Amino acid sequence: MGSAGPPPSAFDVDDVFDLGTLLKNPEEQGPFECSIPEEFQGDPDGEGAPPRPVQPLKASCLRDFRAVRTSGTRQLTVIRWIVLHSTEGETARGSASWHANPNAKGSAHLHVDDRECYRTLTDDVIPWGAPGANKMGWHIEHAGRAANGPGGVPPRWTREKWLSHKETLRRGAFKSARHALRFGIPIKLLTNDELRAGQKGFITHAMCSKVFGGDHSDPGSNFPLDVYMEFAKQFAAEV
Repeated sequence: MGSAGPPPSAFDVDDVFDLGTLLKNPEEQGPFECSIPEEFQGDPDGEGAPPRPVQPLKASCLRDFRAVRTSGTRQLTVIRWIVLHSTEGETARGSASWHANPNAKGSAHLHVDDRECYRTLTDDVIPWGAPGANKMGWHIEHAGRAANGPGGVPPRWTREKWLSHKETLRRGAFKSARHALRFGIPIKLLTNDELRAGQKGFITHAMCSKVFGGDHSDPGSNFPLDVYMEFAKQFAAEV
């Protein structure tokens, strides 16, 4: 599938990190929209479709879909952030299938839920994930909701709701930890100031909005980052 993204820039992460220089790069220019239409929020196989088998945690992600929106390729050495998102839908398959739709205005590398993981971009592709963290971010979508829809329905997930989807958290943390080790990223949740300074670590789309500009709040204030990071540390230690 073709790319509708802007061309990659000559920004080199080995240079001294400069926020102003970063935000002038074409691949960091929005707007990017990662939320998905209602018809893609559930099972794209249709209502009443038989449940799909649960993937083992360590299984390779499915490659049924390829995201449309990209901004070219990069060297893996530039990746310094693991960027956490929520899909604003119920399934990884729905989110992955939407990112393969020509009408989509966002993309990510992986999508996870309680049952499955989907890879929609290879790691060397620059996604339309979050302005400021596209070229240097590795982006993963978690099935769940950070914001209320029109009229307050469907509601954002509570912390308890997220914790009831423990396998989504574990699957996401496993994939994130594995890639963090691959890219030499510490298993550490950054503060906004540390992100602004260009330190390596784990961040959220909401943090990108606060530091780089934007209005996204995912994966939401109720997302259990403390639990997620503990899972990631455990998985990294096992590896």
